[in-house]
Amino acid sequence: MKAPARATRTLLLAVDFSRPASRAVPYAIKLASILNLSLTVVHVLQAPPGFTSWRPATRRSLDPLRTKALLELGRVVRFANDHQVAAEYTLLAGVPEEIILQTADEVRAALIVMGTHGRSGLDRLKLGSVADAVLRRAHCPVFTIHAAAGGHPAVHPLRLNLGRILVATDFSPSSEAALRHAVELAKLLPADVLLLHVADADSTETGIEEKFSQALSASQAGDRVGEQLLLHGDPAAAILAHATRTKARLIVMGTQGRRGMKRLLLGSVAEAVIRGARCPVLVVRNGGRYRRLARPAPPGPRH
Repeated sequence: MKAPARATRTLLLAVDFSRPASRAVPYAIKLASILNLSLTVVHVLQAPPGFTSWRPATRRSLDPLRTKALLELGRVVRFANDHQVAAEYTLLAGVPEEIILQTADEVRAALIVMGTHGRSGLDRLKLGSVADAVLRRAHCPVFTIHAAAGGHPAVHPLRLNLGRILVATDFSPSSEAALRHAVELAKLLPADVLLLHVADADSTETGIEEKFSQALSASQAGDRVGEQLLLHGDPAAAILAHATRTKARLIVMGTQGRRGMKRLLLGSVAEAVIRGARCPVLVVRNGGRYRRLARPAPPGPRH
């Protein structure tokens, strides 16, 4: 089992070898490359109840899964290395969301990338979702790609098109941080940024132009944002419809990360967008604390 490097910030790619996870791999490699981050690939074996360590009986029961996982992890690491991205893997057993979050903290992850099956309804409420749990608790932004998203999982990372970014804002601190992350990515890709605010159908919200102006100023967007649009209606439905209409390649948004009954009653716009999006979604949770995604490139030789 390889241990991830601890010296520098990294991009954490969580994989379960499903179709959504396969689609997430080239995106993780592309993002690690443009952000100058190393890549840590983590897979979590579902351990039996009461698991505390790799005891002989536990090891025997998990060995077949462990062997298969090591082979798959090795393939992902080689794929990343072939595209000049330094990558390592870690294979652990336990509760997937707990291990992913713990590993993200240990490797000082600047970004978590993962696929999501996007369950809805009673199935989602009963079984839960690893991606949902990570989204609600991660200390860094989370980049998700839904099972229904287009594209082939074996696509060359450099051919992935993220050239149009739709930022959905409610002008909250988390939305402000989301816009700053979008602008940072847009400058590196490069990409155009579209800024969208969705108000309730009967809203009499005023001062929208000033709010847009303040958001752009705070994000230091320069001329990177090419459109600012106000729509009315259901937020998630309007965001998804506008993303389809504008052929957005990435949706970026903030979320308050509610938990418990309040979350179940009110729902989450971010989670609804993730379940319905045909492109990846980058979510920035709570508080609006902004920390650059990119790691500074090492200084060049002095002349």
